[in-house]
Amino acid sequence: MQTTESQRSGRKALTIDDLQGFEIPIREVTPEEMLSTRVARYDKLVFPADRYPDSLLPGHQRKNILVIGTGLIIEGGKDPMSAIPISEGYTMSYVEARPGNGPILHNHDTLESFIAIHGTWRVIWGVNEEHSLDLNPLDVCACPPFVPRRFINLTPGEGREEGLLITVQAGNHPKAEWIHRDADGNFFGKTQRG
Repeated sequence: MQTTESQRSGRKALTIDDLQGFEIPIREVTPEEMLSTRVARYDKLVFPADRYPDSLLPGHQRKNILVIGTGLIIEGGKDPMSAIPISEGYTMSYVEARPGNGPILHNHDTLESFIAIHGTWRVIWGVNEEHSLDLNPLDVCACPPFVPRRFINLTPGEGREEGLLITVQAGNHPKAEWIHRDADGNFFGKTQRG
């Protein structure tokens, strides 16, 4: 059994009743509840290989592993198989990709933050993909809502075959839409009207 800070300091242990009147509610979570509903072990994560329609296309192959939240809503998207399927204001995913791979150009209705963990990643934005910047490990880029963007892995990091990037989107049900056009001028994933 762990010794609490109150026991070490000799202070009386607090109860929830002692904390009434605080503006932000306080709740208790048992170790069992934390482990069963709030912890994702990396080596136990699962994901659908075809989570997004572009995930298996040459130059866009990647693993999209939803860790926290309910996932992006996008035309043609599959069940994300979230490790921690909560709705508390954001989603967080791991993206693993070999150099030269990443999603096609897309747009979000929310902020999307990118955090490079392993390797170097390029964040590309603009309707014509006219802007870019590179992220080294632990660099962060917060792309605003409504700005078309994509990202690609440039280098995987020492001793690795795939780079690792964390993406975070605001909201419980963030939406995304493909912007990419094929050689015939058709937008990826969209039924053309005309």
